Amino acid sequence: MMPDRDTLTRQLKSTTGWEGKNRLLVQMARELPTLPASLRTESHRVQGCESQVWLITHWQDQLLRLQLDSDSRVIKGLLVLVLAAYDGQPRAAVAGIDFNGWLAELGLARFLSSSRANGLAAIVQRIRDEA
Repeated sequence: MMPDRDTLTRQLKSTTGWEGKNRLLVQMARELPTLPASLRTESHRVQGCESQVWLITHWQDQLLRLQLDSDSRVIKGLLVLVLAAYDGQPRAAVAGIDFNGWLAELGLARFLSSSRANGLAAIVQRIRDEA
């Protein structure tokens, strides 16, 4: 089970440097379910990501539920952050989440290459558009 945002924040703040933080995220990403090939379709693929990323959103009991996957281990690690921030949130809360601010608070923003930052921005925008 993925940690919630508060737990993940504590874990990442207690880990120093990009290597340690990335290692933690990649370890957590191993627990993410892999999307079956039948869901790895072009309609679920997020445009603007250098690696392949698939995103499926749906609403269950008024809460956003996300399914995410990537062909890259590092990106899949970053998807743990997206899940912690958005999965289980009510529609009204989605637009108010300051994802970039949270990345900065965690000390991750400065380590992201421009292509990874752009990819994360594309994922977040798609989530907001579908909310």
